[in-house]
Amino acid sequence: MARATIFCLHSVEKHDDPGRLLGAMGISDVFLDRFLRHLKYRGIDVVSLDECLARLSSRDLSPFVCITFDDGYRDNYEVAYPILRHHCAPAAIFLATGLLDRTSPMWWHPLERAISTSASFGLGQDRRALATDADRWQVYTHWADRFRGANSEEKDQLIDDLAKSNPNFLPSDAFETALEWGMVKEMAGSGLITFGAHTATHPVMAQLTLAELVEEVVTSRDRCADMIGQDTEYFAYPFGQAHETGRLAPRIVEQAGFRAAFTTRAVTMKASTSQNRFQLPRIMVSRRTQSIEAIDAYLSGLTEIIKWA
Repeated sequence: MARATIFCLHSVEKHDDPGRLLGAMGISDVFLDRFLRHLKYRGIDVVSLDECLARLSSRDLSPFVCITFDDGYRDNYEVAYPILRHHCAPAAIFLATGLLDRTSPMWWHPLERAISTSASFGLGQDRRALATDADRWQVYTHWADRFRGANSEEKDQLIDDLAKSNPNFLPSDAFETALEWGMVKEMAGSGLITFGAHTATHPVMAQLTLAELVEEVVTSRDRCADMIGQDTEYFAYPFGQAHETGRLAPRIVEQAGFRAAFTTRAVTMKASTSQNRFQLPRIMVSRRTQSIEAIDAYLSGLTEIIKWA
């Protein structure tokens, strides 16, 4: 048995690319193809966001899958898009517009690469040896928290400082791994890909003031609309857990005229989770969970039963 489910993906890398970033949120091209083939084998429809909302409005929770991608990775065009076209599978991509404009960094990419390939990492006395996986995880968490708590100017300075002190920390990983607007326009023109907003600078929205929230939401909405040539109807919250989204963000998103907004609350669509259009759940698929067994467990609702048992 399967349930209606919205999945959240990020990066899709070629499995045989020696330069792949191997980020925690990435999956392989081989797995994406297997995923789509498996859904077809099981007879589960892959639907667009428009169709997803139509079904929810009619309270039709018969099994379907909606596939979404967050942030706006370049490999969504170079790797994922050809696979989606091959399977005629609609999808949605939520764009953090500052990443595409190269004004806001994908800081997690150089951080992951440097920590996975270095013997030590940090700045001055805040440098730690990386002898074990536990060391690497602790150091990543520490610097990720620093980035998440920084404003745009502070993030740029952190990238400069870390690049000077850590030869494996590459600023190009932060600024050149996002989509280009021409790629977005091509995919939008195909009718297969829906684009939504994901803020401008990918902040933790719960940390923002009311004015900052409005600026992030409206700026990303308008930038997407201007570049694609059509209204931006859908929004996804960066990070997306309740404590990261905060209480104000859903109201701001609704007031900005979006039709629906998506979290990363990892549950399937049920009567209890499908009626609040501005806090719709999505289940994240990552490098660690890219298996057909995991997909089937998610679709069945088994993971929710285990989590709350």
